Amino acid sequence: MHEGTYLIGSVAMITAFDGPMLYQHHLAKFSVQSSSPIGPYFLLCAMESPEIHAQVRARQFSTDIIDSVVGRLEEVVIPIPRDPKRVKAVEKEARAAVLGRAELRECLSFVAKHVDLWLRQETSHSLEQILDWVPVIGERRPPALLGGRIGFRAGSLSAAAIRNDVLLPRYYDDWITQVANDYAVRCDLVSVAELKARGAVAWQTGDEIGRLNYGSGEIPFVRTSDFGSWELKREAKQGVSQDVHSIWTERQDVAAGDVLLVRDGTYLVGTSVLVHQLDLPLVYCGGIIKIRAIDRGYLPPGLLFILLNTPFVRRQIRNKQFTRNVIDTIGQRLDEIVLPIPRDPAVRRLISASIAQMLAVRSKLRHDLHHLTVNLFGHSEKHKLS
Repeated sequence: MHEGTYLIGSVAMITAFDGPMLYQHHLAKFSVQSSSPIGPYFLLCAMESPEIHAQVRARQFSTDIIDSVVGRLEEVVIPIPRDPKRVKAVEKEARAAVLGRAELRECLSFVAKHVDLWLRQETSHSLEQILDWVPVIGERRPPALLGGRIGFRAGSLSAAAIRNDVLLPRYYDDWITQVANDYAVRCDLVSVAELKARGAVAWQTGDEIGRLNYGSGEIPFVRTSDFGSWELKREAKQGVSQDVHSIWTERQDVAAGDVLLVRDGTYLVGTSVLVHQLDLPLVYCGGIIKIRAIDRGYLPPGLLFILLNTPFVRRQIRNKQFTRNVIDTIGQRLDEIVLPIPRDPAVRRLISASIAQMLAVRSKLRHDLHHLTVNLFGHSEKHKLS
């Protein structure tokens, strides 16, 4: 990223599981030539290291309403170890982490879609086959991370069908009604409001802590822009001090197994992450809702998370999204969202355990990759390459 604000200097690796794609002008593409003494995975680690980030930030300047490092990236110096064995060791470890995470991302995307189909009895795959699925490099599938947006649709509705004076056409999406009937054999359809009334879940919004607290420390202040694919980004764009965290921690009380869901935004509304122990501690902003599974025998965290990411639920969230002032939100309509909860306790446990395991491994690989980049040029004794 060579134009923007907080994201300048951020990098990503394109793997065989990505694409086809186009990229915008704010991004710069780097390709490692065959004659280079380093490979692409070493370059990725180097560009993510504190030493390179500091150089990029030092060259950042404002152009009109946006910041940029265009024309200055060539000035950045990348230290290259003289020992080729060290370069190869970095390449090996980084490659394993990057490709492992990319593969798990594809697995989660596949599972979210096909568990939904299995619950509706619209697939010949067994649940075990879905949960054990492994992606094949080069096999193209429709992306599952684009928010469930659909094209133009037209229809009619009688005035008597209008609910709560809501005049959004997509609020009355007949596809939701049609699909809901398909879950009857394997699931109970339960609204979030009903789950709250039963004591199965609880949810609350975050807090706006004030800009003066930004940058006061290193505890992440999570905002909607810190949501990545199936997880929080490793480094939040803003951090707060331990004192600030202490002020809010009793109210927010974020714990491993909680789900954070984007309430306010545009494209990100409905995006969610399952909080892992490695994500803590944190404070989250007012544009985010924390959902906690209280009755984990009935609705364990992994199951709650994957149900929120099924096409059926994502489309409900998109349909109920509305514009408030200059931003979109789902507001209090989260209570109206209906989840298809499997009746069989063994099915609930199996799905939840599989999802939690995938996310835990992905978090561990992200954590390992972070330590590799942080210590790449610092020769830390806390992290040694195999």
